[in-house]
Amino acid sequence: AVGDGNHSLATAKAVWDEYKAELKALGKSDEEIAACPVRYALAEIVNIYDQGLTFEPIHRVVLGADKDELEGFLKDKMNASVSFAKDQRELEKEVASSGGNFGLVYTACGKTSYVLCKTGVKELLVSKIQPLLDDFIKERNSSGKAIEIDYIHGSGEVFRLGAKEGNVTILLPPVAKDSFFATINKTGPLPRKSFSMGEASEKRFYLECRRLL
Repeated sequence: AVGDGNHSLATAKAVWDEYKAELKALGKSDEEIAACPVRYALAEIVNIYDQGLTFEPIHRVVLGADKDELEGFLKDKMNASVSFAKDQRELEKEVASSGGNFGLVYTACGKTSYVLCKTGVKELLVSKIQPLLDDFIKERNSSGKAIEIDYIHGSGEVFRLGAKEGNVTILLPPVAKDSFFATINKTGPLPRKSFSMGEASEKRFYLECRRLL
């Protein structure tokens, strides 16, 4: 399996396609183009089962959606049973107890709700929920709504953003490495932002660099 995140193979291919066109314009032969070193992308081979590699879920926040509509949509499409957790700790514990569970957090009239959704999904849950979110947003936006989705690291951000009215955050379960390749074999490539390597605190330098610039 090939995983490309910040250093995208798609970007590498786009760069090569542009350079290849330049080589053709210069009259280079097919043999010369095939031998060009720019054609190759540098890849790192790693063992995902190495204990030094920590896989963390990347959670979602949906902005501008009707909370009841989104909750009902996911419940129906994923055949989920829905109940309420009493607080953040209980929701986080229940979601972590099964790879098929996920949580919704939203606030209305000053009250924050913690919704536990249990499914029978055995693959990586994100491979099922992301295509559904894409469909939901596309369908609603085609009728004039302006719903957006963003991706967040760390459960703390899930609860912080879920406390703001107008947001629905989605707390995803821990990434099970033993279901990683089984999911790819069954469903194909994983959707964007499926998981992160490292803790949320290790991602802070991205924000700091943007501020410096």
